[in-house]
Parts: sequence; C-alpha cells; structure tokens
Amino acid sequence: MTYQEAVDYLSGLVEVRILPGLTRIRQALDALGQPHRSFPHLLVGGTNGKGSTSSFLGSVLTAAGYRVGLYTSPHLFSFRERIRIGDDLLTRKDLPRLVEAVIETGISLSYFEFATAMALVHFARQHVDMAILEVGLGGRWDATNATDPILSVITNVDMDHSEWLGRTVEEVAGEKACIMRPGRPAVLGAGEGTGLDTLLEKAAEMGADALVAGRDFLMTRGPQGLCFKAPGWAIDGLRPGLKGQFQVANAACALASVGILREKGFQVAAEAVRRGIEAVQWPGRFQVIGGPVKLVVDSAHNPAAMKALVESLDLVPSEVIWLFSALSDKDVPGMIRQIPRPTGGVVAVPLDHDRAMSLDDLVAAFRESGLDVVAETGISSGLRKAVEKAGRRGTVIVAGSIFLAAAVLGSWKMGADA
Repeated sequence: MTYQEAVDYLSGLVEVRILPGLTRIRQALDALGQPHRSFPHLLVGGTNGKGSTSSFLGSVLTAAGYRVGLYTSPHLFSFRERIRIGDDLLTRKDLPRLVEAVIETGISLSYFEFATAMALVHFARQHVDMAILEVGLGGRWDATNATDPILSVITNVDMDHSEWLGRTVEEVAGEKACIMRPGRPAVLGAGEGTGLDTLLEKAAEMGADALVAGRDFLMTRGPQGLCFKAPGWAIDGLRPGLKGQFQVANAACALASVGILREKGFQVAAEAVRRGIEAVQWPGRFQVIGGPVKLVVDSAHNPAAMKALVESLDLVPSEVIWLFSALSDKDVPGMIRQIPRPTGGVVAVPLDHDRAMSLDDLVAAFRESGLDVVAETGISSGLRKAVEKAGRRGTVIVAGSIFLAAAVLGSWKMGADA
C-alpha cells in the first residue's frame, strides 16, 4: 500500500458508522496483541482544551527526556498530525504500514476507532515511555476509553455534542466521567457548578482520587510569569508558548498531571517544566499572525470556547472583524451571543464539509442577532474581505470551526506538508 492509498482508505472511513460501544475497538486491539498494554498512558477528556492540555503535558515530558506518544484530533492539514512522537509527525512510511496492520484484523471500524488503533500500534512499535491520548467524543463510548490509563484528565465540562452526550451539563459530565478509573488518580479542571459536582460524585463512587483545580492546585500570575502550586511542589516563572487566557487553565491541568507522574517515578526537573511550557506550539488555537492586519486564528466551535476566546481579546470590539463559519450540528446562535457588541462586522463564509451550515443559514443567524454581516462564497475571498474591512488599525478574528482555521492558515501558507 502506498502513502496515497492509505490516505484515501482513511478518507473513505465515514463517521456515520459510529455506534455506541467499545466492542469493536476492543476486538481490534485484541487482534493486534493489545498494544496499549505495553506502555503507560493517560487520557485527556473534556469539552474544550483537550488538545492544548495534551500538548503542554507532552512538551514538558519531552523536555524532561522522555519518548512521548501524542494522539490528538482532529487534524488541521494532514492525518499525520494526529499521531506524533515528541514533535515528530507520523512519517509517510509508517502511515501505510499502520493502515495495513489494522485492516488485517478484519474488523469493521469507524474512522476514529481505526485511527485510535493505529496510534496505539505505533506507540507500541516505537517503545514510547508514555502516551497521551486525547479523548475524541465524550468518554464512555470513545475508542480511547478501551485502554487502561494510569491517570485521567478532564479539562472542563460544558454543552457540546448534545445529540450524543446528553441535554444537560450533568449528563455530559456523567459521560466524560467514564474515563476515570477505580483507585487511580484523576485531574479535574472543571470550574464550580453542576459539572464538577457530577464528576466528584462519579469519582467518589468508583474510588478515583480526584485532584481539583482551585482546590488542590492553582495557577496564578506573578511578576516573572505564571506560578503553579499543588500539594508537595510549586514552580514560578512559567511563560506558556500558547497564548490566550484560557490556556492558563490548560497548562495548570497539565502540570497537575506532571505532579502525579512524578509521584509515580517520572523524573521531571523544574527546568524541564519551564522549557516544556514555553516551547509548546498548537496551531489554530489563539494563533496570532502579524502583518498588515493582525490576524487571530482560533478553533472555537461551541459557546464555551467562544466565551474563552473573547475573554482573551484585549481589543476594542468596534475594531474587530469576525471571519466565521461552522458546522450545522453546532450551537451557532450560542456562539454568536458571545461576540461583543458593538463589533466592526462579520464576514460569513461556507465550509467545504458535508456537515457545513449553509451560507444562507449563517447569514440569517447573524442578522437575527442584530449583527452586521456580509457573505462571501469562498474562504479566501472572505479573508480578503475581512482584512479589507479591518484596515490597518483593525484585527480579524477567525472562529467557529477548526476546518475554517485550517483553511485560513493554509491560505496564509502556515501549514505543514501534507
């Protein structure tokens, strides 16, 4: 199988085959020799911030000298981004080999199940010291939950994917709580409220030892940077490579996890923590691009993420132009409500995706909210229009979908070779 044949095969695995349950992925992992049992690993779940938290943690462990596998989703430009060793993407040579290995199990898998099996096989073959697995959807029936994590992280809980996870925050939290394991530690970054209450109830039921943000660990700002405090250790002078106020909470969850791993024997010096936190990169997450017009590209795709994005903007709202698009199954009115008024305007564009919201529906949603919106039939033309409207004093904010973020970054030639 060639690289392109492997890419085409993966593209043909459509998510409409999703069925609740872990039977198929467990059967596949059994057929593959249970690769996840050959290395320690942890799960990172939550509504938002999973990828950033995983990236912070992976960067710190890599800086400490460990061989770290990182499995995340979705990707911006290439499937190879989903499966990494340290900073290195899955190679073009390894991708078809992994596809062939999973095909040989003879088990019909969804796209995410297939990708998860590939990642676990790769990490086993590469003899990683630790693997960080980002949960794709929820927790209970997510393919990553077929593993045996030594630690589980839940960054936060809010409404998203309600058709799968539930119609209330409590129901969503209950699904995400299922990545925790009896008698094993869990890091909970969720703020106060029903979501955290549900997580704590589930942790108590199963005997998971929960470490809670604000109660057991804390990140604050000091004169030399961020300061992290947790039972038994503290560190200051931290300068995260990822920008945005919301990344403070993600970095805190990562460092709380580092503290637990240190208790389990992982040697992570203070200098490795500082270097790892500063070195981390995660494209499309509050990514600021300079030029004639300031451009901020973010993958916010639900109201909670949009709220966090807005809270990180130190800008005059009237000088901000929003470039926006979204999938039809997202809470677009909820995202629109987070946009500060007055604003410089909105440019709505369509996505090239089978679940994309139509341009007419996007425009109607913005007009119903009272915001000034113009429609462009292409992302490149929409970006040009947004830059033109912003002028030299303005800022263009890209938000609504990771697919829009990828397209904009690609048009600015920020992407890696696919």
